[in-house]
Amino acid sequence: MTSDPMLVKIELAFKTTEDQSADAFGDRIREAVGMIVGRDALEEFRVRTLPLNQPKSKGGLRPVD
Repeated sequence: MTSDPMLVKIELAFKTTEDQSADAFGDRIREAVGMIVGRDALEEFRVRTLPLNQPKSKGGLRPVD
């Protein structure tokens, strides 16, 4: 019995203060996933970052309540 192929998406988010860049973390995670599922099976891999510090206001704009 063969199963139909399926696409599996796993979302991961973490907070860090490490000196390593987001790209360095992404490379390590991509390598680990490639070892688990096989490099050819890895369809998509993206690294996105979001700063957690509030930007300093420069006058004109104010925070929305």
